[in-house]
Amino acid sequence: MINVAICGLGRMGSYHLGIYERLMDEGFDVCVKAICDVEKDALDGLSTATMNQASQRHISTRTYAKYTSLDEMLQNEELDAVDVVTPTFLHSECAVKVLGSGRHCMCEKPMALDEAECRAMIDAAVKNGKVLMIGHCLRFWREYIWLHDRAVDGTYGELRSAYFTRGGFADHVNNPSWHDWIITAEQGGGALFDQHIHDSDFILWTFSMPESVTVRGRKYFPKSKNDIVSAQYACGDKILTAHDNIAYSALPFSYGYTADFERASAVFDGQKLTVYEKPQNSFVPALSCYGDSDAYYNEIKYFLSCIKDGRQPTRCMPVESMDTVKLVRAEEHSADNGGVPFLIK
Repeated sequence: MINVAICGLGRMGSYHLGIYERLMDEGFDVCVKAICDVEKDALDGLSTATMNQASQRHISTRTYAKYTSLDEMLQNEELDAVDVVTPTFLHSECAVKVLGSGRHCMCEKPMALDEAECRAMIDAAVKNGKVLMIGHCLRFWREYIWLHDRAVDGTYGELRSAYFTRGGFADHVNNPSWHDWIITAEQGGGALFDQHIHDSDFILWTFSMPESVTVRGRKYFPKSKNDIVSAQYACGDKILTAHDNIAYSALPFSYGYTADFERASAVFDGQKLTVYEKPQNSFVPALSCYGDSDAYYNEIKYFLSCIKDGRQPTRCMPVESMDTVKLVRAEEHSADNGGVPFLIK
């Protein structure tokens, strides 16, 4: 049995908790022993961050040891792993504590805000012989796995161009329990580190590190930076673009992509993936071979399977997550300098 604790019960933390509970109900060898958050209301399922989350009712009906201190929880509980779902600027500090205590660690993306913090996490995992995995969910998202595989296997010939988009901020604006950390530059990193990093990581995973990036960015929130971004990636002769905008004040979150291959095009609108074969033939591909429709379920189950099997993750290796932070920092440098191309060494 893998005994797990959740550290951080905001929107994503409470969602993660619901997934662990689903796995428990399905008979997977996992048991949530404790939950931790600095806000006591979150531990009781009463904070704004857990409103409208399926796990809110579970927090009040299931029995967990509850802590407002990570140190105290690590000292008092017999745990095999901790899922760190704290604000971004606390990821490295919390993960290093977890790994240093001899527990495995799942950590929500981004890994951290700079390479030094990422390296500290990796070193702690290696030193203590524990599994460290960062939750880059697109690597477990069926429609994105499909695109990754088609770009690699050449089913439709070479991928010539792809446009990735995501945006919307209504949920964030209506969530006062976040205390603005997500739109404070040194704590959340702006759109580049909050939402856009998903597409940066996918590009890195699928096409390797770009030779350079060219990014235009615009600030919207007073304490933030680069809340609207448009990035172009130099990956050979491919035309790769990603756009993100967290400045929408009323629109819900949305995402998707359009990809062009030599012999087909693919459009994912956030709900349905449609493949358009040339000429004039379209279809919706079967995706069940890529796991559950919930990517977060897939990633957490994969993390637990790595622990159970005594192996390190290969789908989402920590060094790759560190490279993603390196890539996004390069994007930030380009944006902060008016969109000049930034060469990545």
